[in-house]
Amino acid sequence: MQSLRAVRRQNAGYLRLAQPAPAVPEDCRGGGSADRIAPSDWTGSRADRRRGLIVELTEKDRQLLALMQKNAREPVASLARQLGVSRTALQERIQKLEAGGVIEGYAVRLTKDAAQNSVHCFTFAALNNKSYPDVSRKIKAMPSIQAVYAITGEWDLIIHVAAETLEKLNREVNALNEISGIVKTASHVVMETKFNRNIYAAL
Repeated sequence: MQSLRAVRRQNAGYLRLAQPAPAVPEDCRGGGSADRIAPSDWTGSRADRRRGLIVELTEKDRQLLALMQKNAREPVASLARQLGVSRTALQERIQKLEAGGVIEGYAVRLTKDAAQNSVHCFTFAALNNKSYPDVSRKIKAMPSIQAVYAITGEWDLIIHVAAETLEKLNREVNALNEISGIVKTASHVVMETKFNRNIYAAL
């Protein structure tokens, strides 16, 4: 399996954030200069520095993550210039966000033509609550399931399903309906993706 660094070297990727890895990949260590500024909101507390972790996100962190989500391969020097900080400070900040579990990893975003699973749907599912742990385990075992979200209201889950064709997608949805503990479902096929920021990793 390729390392995160190798994947990011070879492909245009996007940032995957963990919900509320190693050192910064080489592609983020671009050349160039930046103003030697070390904002106070990036220094962290002494306890944070001793642990090497900063869990609380500052406004600068949020700006940085927004830029990296647009292009995770943007050179650090370029990001530093946009944020008005030094390249060294930015590198250290990215490392802390990775080590602190804020940045979960880096992945490749494929074009629609290159993607194998080009047909998607969102299935709303109502469950027998007593069966939830078993249902969750069975759903997670299905490779076609991209993400599962617990929600409030009439439905208990939203399940993101993807397949190569409508026929295969239909089989996957039927398989969901056969899982003991799922009372009823309602599926909606995605006709077009307007945009996708890939903000969070799948649950």
